[in-house]
Amino acid sequence: MAQRDDGQAVLRGLGGAEAATYRARARRLGLPYVSHVDLGPSAITSLDAISIGKVAKSMAGDLIIAPDDDTMTEAIHWLNRYPGSRRRISVSTPTVIRAALRAAGARDFLKEAITKVDAVDPECSARRRLTPKQAATGAILVLLVAGAAFLSPVATLAVVELAAAIFFVVVAALRLIAATHVRREAFSPPSVPTGADLPVYTILVPLRHEAHMVRQLLYGLDRLKWPRDRLDIKLVIDEDDAVTLGAARALDRGPPYEIVVVPAGGPRTKPMALQYALSFARGEFVTVYDAEDRPHPGQIAEAFAGFRAAPQRLACLQAPLVIDNPDKSRIAALFAIEYSTLFDGLLPALAALDLPLPLGGTSNHFRRAALDAVGGWDPFNVTEDADLGIRLARFGYVVGTLKLPTLEEAPVRLGPWLRQRTRWLKGWIHTWLVHMRHPVVLWRDLGTRRMLGFHALGLGMVVSALFHPIFLATPLLLLLDPSRLWSDGDLFIAALAGLSIFNLAAGYAAMATLATRTLPLRGRGWLSRFLYLLPFYWLLMTAACLLAIVELALKPHRWNKTPHAGRPLRNRAMAEIPMPEAPPLRRQTADAPQARRA
Repeated sequence: MAQRDDGQAVLRGLGGAEAATYRARARRLGLPYVSHVDLGPSAITSLDAISIGKVAKSMAGDLIIAPDDDTMTEAIHWLNRYPGSRRRISVSTPTVIRAALRAAGARDFLKEAITKVDAVDPECSARRRLTPKQAATGAILVLLVAGAAFLSPVATLAVVELAAAIFFVVVAALRLIAATHVRREAFSPPSVPTGADLPVYTILVPLRHEAHMVRQLLYGLDRLKWPRDRLDIKLVIDEDDAVTLGAARALDRGPPYEIVVVPAGGPRTKPMALQYALSFARGEFVTVYDAEDRPHPGQIAEAFAGFRAAPQRLACLQAPLVIDNPDKSRIAALFAIEYSTLFDGLLPALAALDLPLPLGGTSNHFRRAALDAVGGWDPFNVTEDADLGIRLARFGYVVGTLKLPTLEEAPVRLGPWLRQRTRWLKGWIHTWLVHMRHPVVLWRDLGTRRMLGFHALGLGMVVSALFHPIFLATPLLLLLDPSRLWSDGDLFIAALAGLSIFNLAAGYAAMATLATRTLPLRGRGWLSRFLYLLPFYWLLMTAACLLAIVELALKPHRWNKTPHAGRPLRNRAMAEIPMPEAPPLRRQTADAPQARRA
């Protein structure tokens, strides 16, 4: 039911300017103004009506309208002709009407969000961990390795270590290849386009228990250089997170900001929130920012220029993430090094080589049509960004990279870092298992080269984390007793030791090379002095990987939330951060994604 506003009621989640405009229109029409609308759970609603936000009808038959300037004259004439209808009509804002329509259809929209990936392809959903065939295959492999280890432990160790070495060397090779792509060249951000034909750009910001971050978040979003009437910013908050909801509403922001309340009933994950909010996105393009993000003001303009110049096959552009608090702790410094090598090194190289990209969890810009085509985010995958990157590749899309960054906060303590990394690795393992349910189909979707790239990334990170302690143990043991290498006279053991040392040296050298090439691009060259801590950092990765395996078995959909402290608001000139020239996208000849499979 619509609640009448006598002018003294407190506006709930509305911008004062928008409310004042529609109060004035209500007075001209001689209709009551309402600040909050409850249509009832069975009210008729649709995504088209929500997108327009002009009219809603309650279960009781009351009509709530948000007339614009073009329809005011017509509305006045109609009301004068049918004066008896005035008692059933009231005026509100498009923001309030859209929120009421969303609330009325919340259960149906939630069900659609949960099942959207299944509707596109149920085999791409992480709702289940393993298929029966995968479980049987895994059990057989474990039994075979255990039996081989019992009969010939040395030979078994050699085979396992050789297999792990292949992945370790491939990951190192990818980093070295990426280092050759890194070039520091001048880059001029594109100017912000103008014109009435500019598309609407939707920004989705999932928030959970982050009331203290809302003000900083809005400060960063307000600085984006894109026409405000062409923005659609949705703060996506769970209905049981009353504190964050209260903080967002208390700031009293009007358009382009809207609060999307996610009803309970699905998994409490970030991709669940994104998937639910995607249904209400009004933009032709969609991007995601996290609560602690401060995107470069020109990032949207750069993304739009990239999409406009590329064929429809380009589905996503990933912006680089730059850690802005690397001076707070050793963990934060090493995290910043890792992000530098990933976003300014590895991802641009993978894009140039037309290999699948594991997307970052934020600052990825999408064509809305491509997102819908692949089913959006998987609510059950806790590394939804990596999974989405692989699904885009399977459906025939490509992903590129941007140059203008987003500043982000790194964990400064071991506990939050470990929980975050455990979630990432758990999701990576789950993603690999999901897409390997039908290896032949995956190979047909990706092709041989892309499938090898998928395994190099998907398994490479996990295997490298698990076997790093073994490779590290060999030189440490030799330091304690150098004669051990040749005292037994066993060339096979000596070869294994040499392989371990080579893998270790290659891995460290590749990471260090890529880091020293990428860190200066963002004025972070001083972080190179922490590269000596890489062995300890990678050992922590091993611990996180082991925890991830345990969590995948016991709590596959548990979301380990990373807390953020926030930064003081200040007018930071982000445009002064050096911008590297990313490698160009491979030229595409097709104008649209190829048919995936029958």
